[in-house]
Amino acid sequence: MPRMSLAAVCWLAAYCAVHVWWAVAGAPVFASFGESFIPGRWPPVALSALAMLACLLMARPRAVPRAVPSALHPWPPVVLGWVAGVGMIAYSFMFALDIVGMLFANPLDRVGFLIRGAGVAGGVLTLLCAIAAQRRARRACPRCGRVHGRTPERRTDPSPAWAFLAAYAAVAGCSARLVAQVGEWPWDVTEPAVVVFLVLYAAAGTLLPLALVHRWGRIWPRWVPPLAGREVPRWLVLVPAFLVGGGLAGYFGVVGLTETLNGGLGADLGWALAVISGYTVWGAGLLVAATSYVIMTKPPCPDFS
Repeated sequence: MPRMSLAAVCWLAAYCAVHVWWAVAGAPVFASFGESFIPGRWPPVALSALAMLACLLMARPRAVPRAVPSALHPWPPVVLGWVAGVGMIAYSFMFALDIVGMLFANPLDRVGFLIRGAGVAGGVLTLLCAIAAQRRARRACPRCGRVHGRTPERRTDPSPAWAFLAAYAAVAGCSARLVAQVGEWPWDVTEPAVVVFLVLYAAAGTLLPLALVHRWGRIWPRWVPPLAGREVPRWLVLVPAFLVGGGLAGYFGVVGLTETLNGGLGADLGWALAVISGYTVWGAGLLVAATSYVIMTKPPCPDFS
C-alpha cells in the first residue's frame, strides 16, 4: 500500500474510532455550536468510513487496458474519495472559524479545535489519495499531473470550457446575491470603510473569477504598463480565490443548508435561500475555476516538448 494511502487509512480509522466511542458513550461538551454545524453523532462516522473505503480501493492502482480508453472501473473510488474528502472538510468547517477566532484572541475550545483539525486533516489526506488515483486513471504525467496533448501546457493557452463555466457561474452567484438585496440596501456608502468593503466585495465577485480563466489573469495585460507581459504571481490570484471560495461555499453551503433544514431561517425563507444559493454558487465557482488556474500556471513540464 502506498505511504499516502496507509497514512490516510490509519488517520481515518483513529478518527472514526473516536467518533464511534462518542456516539455510543457520549461526546464531550463542546463550546459554541458544538463540533460541527451538521447535527447528529453518526455523520462523522459515516464520512470517515466512506473515506477509508475510498482510500483502500484507490490504494492498488488497477491497470486500464490500452484498448479500452474509456474504462470506468478506476473512477468510482475516485469519485467516492472526492465526495468523502470534501464531506469531511465540510463537516469540520468550524475549524476555519477556530483559526479566525485565534487571530482575534478569542477563547479557544481546545477539544473542538483538535477534533475539527483532525477531521480537516483526514479530508485533505483523502483528497490527496483521490488526486493521485485520478492522475493514474487519466494516465496523466507523473511529474506534472497534466495529460499531455489534452491539458493546457502554458499560461498563454486558453482555459478549458469547464473553468469558464465555473467562473461565470461565480459572477452569476454574486449578482444573484446582490439582486436579492435590492430595496433593502444595508450599507452607508458615505463611510470610507464601507466603500472599501464594497469595492473588495465587487472585485471578489467579478474581477477575481474572471482573472482565473482569462489570459490577463496569468500574464499582466498592456493596460498595466509597468508589468505588461510579465507573469502574474500565482499566489496573488490563488490565495484570495481559495480563501473566498472556501469560505463562501463552506459557510453558506454547510451552515446555511443546515439552518434551512432545521427551520432556522424563519419568515424570510425565500430571501435567505436566494442569498445562500448566490453565495454558495459564487464560492463553488471560484474553487472550481481556481483548480484550472493551478494547472494553467504550473511551470512547463520538462517531459513535454
